[in-house]
Amino acid sequence: MTRKLTIKREIRTLGLDLCNPRRLVGAIVRGGAYLDGVVVFPSNPIPKSRSIASAILVTRFFPELRLIMMHDPQARIDPKVIEKWTKLPVIQIGSSRRRNPDGFKSYHVAGKELRVKSSLQPRTLQEILSTTWTTGILPEPLRIAHLLARSRFFGKNTRFQANK
Repeated sequence: MTRKLTIKREIRTLGLDLCNPRRLVGAIVRGGAYLDGVVVFPSNPIPKSRSIASAILVTRFFPELRLIMMHDPQARIDPKVIEKWTKLPVIQIGSSRRRNPDGFKSYHVAGKELRVKSSLQPRTLQEILSTTWTTGILPEPLRIAHLLARSRFFGKNTRFQANK
């Protein structure tokens, strides 16, 4: 059971990017326009799904979150566990270059294609994607999380406290 999902123009979304095996970063974005916060999860190795879900529950952003988007190319995290613990719908985003038939469906928004897997209704999913996708090949929460995960900022500044 997930929370009742109302899609507004500034829906708060947590984007989790797992492309970097050394760093798990989340970006909280309002709609596709405003970055509200950054969450850095302890990694090395990537934590289990249950510990990620419990870390999401204790962030200061959790009360306003309405959904979670994940980009996990190696499928290391179980989205059903995160959905069960947080009671938020989880949308998995796959690479549009790979054509893997494991439940991902193609969605087209403004001439761009995205491979998506979720328990949400297709109409709701299409509305969420059109709201959160502004530029690039990923929706904005995942695009920002991907940029942060690939950056070198976190390794050089050990005093950076993004979760506080």
